[in-house]
Amino acid sequence: MAHGTEATQQRQPEDRTDDAPIAEDEREQLTAPSNLHYIQPTSLSLISEKQWKPTASRQTDAMVYGMNNMTTILTQKAHTAGARMQLIMSILANLTVLSSGMGLGYSAITLHALTSEDNPLRMNSSQASWFASISSIACPLGGLISGYLLDRIGRKKTLMLINVLSIVSWSLIAVCSVTNFDLMYTQILVARVIIGIVIGLVSAPASIYSAEIATPKMRGRLTVLTSLSIAVGILVIYSMGYAIPDDFRLVAALAAGVCVLSLVLLCFMPESPAWLMSKEREEEAERSLKKIRGYGAYRQRIPEVEKELMRLRDNVMAQKRAGQESFLRLLRQPQVYKPLGIIIGFFGFQQFSGIFVIVVYAAKVSSEASVSMDPFLCTVLIGITRVLATLLVAYILDTLGRKPPSIFSGVGMLVCMFGLALCSYFPPIEGLKWIPTVLILTYIFTSTLGFLTMPFSMLAELFPQAVRGPASGVTVFFTYLMSFFTIKLYPTMVDLIGSANVFIIYGVVSLLGVLYVIYFVPETKGKSLQEIEDYFRGMSHGSTPSQEVEEDEISSLSSESV
Repeated sequence: MAHGTEATQQRQPEDRTDDAPIAEDEREQLTAPSNLHYIQPTSLSLISEKQWKPTASRQTDAMVYGMNNMTTILTQKAHTAGARMQLIMSILANLTVLSSGMGLGYSAITLHALTSEDNPLRMNSSQASWFASISSIACPLGGLISGYLLDRIGRKKTLMLINVLSIVSWSLIAVCSVTNFDLMYTQILVARVIIGIVIGLVSAPASIYSAEIATPKMRGRLTVLTSLSIAVGILVIYSMGYAIPDDFRLVAALAAGVCVLSLVLLCFMPESPAWLMSKEREEEAERSLKKIRGYGAYRQRIPEVEKELMRLRDNVMAQKRAGQESFLRLLRQPQVYKPLGIIIGFFGFQQFSGIFVIVVYAAKVSSEASVSMDPFLCTVLIGITRVLATLLVAYILDTLGRKPPSIFSGVGMLVCMFGLALCSYFPPIEGLKWIPTVLILTYIFTSTLGFLTMPFSMLAELFPQAVRGPASGVTVFFTYLMSFFTIKLYPTMVDLIGSANVFIIYGVVSLLGVLYVIYFVPETKGKSLQEIEDYFRGMSHGSTPSQEVEEDEISSLSSESV
């Protein structure tokens, strides 16, 4: 190694005589002591800094080696910047998801005011249930549209469109009539339908974008940002409702302001390199990938980036060789129908275990579970608990994987629901009235660790690139169709069989969900998207051991910097 390096240093003046001169700003970028940890000839294999440590003389000289008109930079700073960029871009993409969380939680803080007898424009129980659930019936439409938009206009423009729709929805509620009930009710329902479409639209694009720009070791923590953003959105709207309990119009106006900010910030986010490559926009894909991987506007070729672009190009070529098959024909392939069935089943147990019911009817459920504190304060605590649990998920996804947290989650939900049922049958005595509050918060915590977040995180992992858009759309369609039925039927079920029996049903569904995870849901921790696709196809991964080690080392540099 040392001999080859010295020989390269001796040949360097000749190479620079033959090659085009390096621009002054690029020379500074390459040779600045703060930037240059080591620079490596392209003929050498990629190695981590732990294996190859530059000597003091190399650091002092800060030489740039050139070979075949290519200069390769592999530095700790570049990988640190790349990890930071992946995180920042994923956060920008997931700011759009805040509107989804706010839309989910909005009815929980407004139903009390809208149905109050002191309100001259109050809703009856039937109107209130439609107000709470109509957004869910619109979600499937958004899920179907999202697949088309993702493939047609790309990830970035889809997210921008979602923000525009969110602004329209929240603004419509903010300016709804204050004198005419029929007009106010119509405006609110139209706004709720639009926000329902937004909820269906936003579930896939942000998580898919995060999965496509992430290195394998960062993918888990980045895809969970979608669930975190939903949790933060719910907490934001709960907090607004607690601070402004009697003015739902002002709350909607503030929510619209959040969406405006998200739309502006999206202008600074690059498009997904995978999507750009699928549209044969290779130069844009290269620029986007360099920015995301921490190389900024550096114009020369970088082998690490070239290798990743080659993989993206190979995926596109493989899709073209397979022909432009329709989604229905592709559904016959095991790498499509197997993950589709598994993820829809996982979402089914998520919905019928009552997770979204607790979100939408947080204040109502708190009262029915004999919680003694202010229902609005309880909703804020629910929101805080969900955010904290989602932050924990970002860590456990890459350490414990997907299945163990989901199993723990289902068991915790089972225990809490049976406990709430007991509290409904036998109300706690004066000194034990804190028990229902603890059970609800524990249910929120445990459900967020698995059954709420894991399906959304795995949604971006399980499907092949060729069907990722439409398959995600179909999954979201069925998910929110089930959500509509659970949310719309909850008040009716409570009236017919009582809240205690409803809690028991949710507990039984949680138990069945645990068994489903154990026997049907695959573990995707540490696997590349191609390995996951090969798993469902029934093939072993075709990369060589050296490729796997190399990929692992590059990903390790990125993940260690976060």
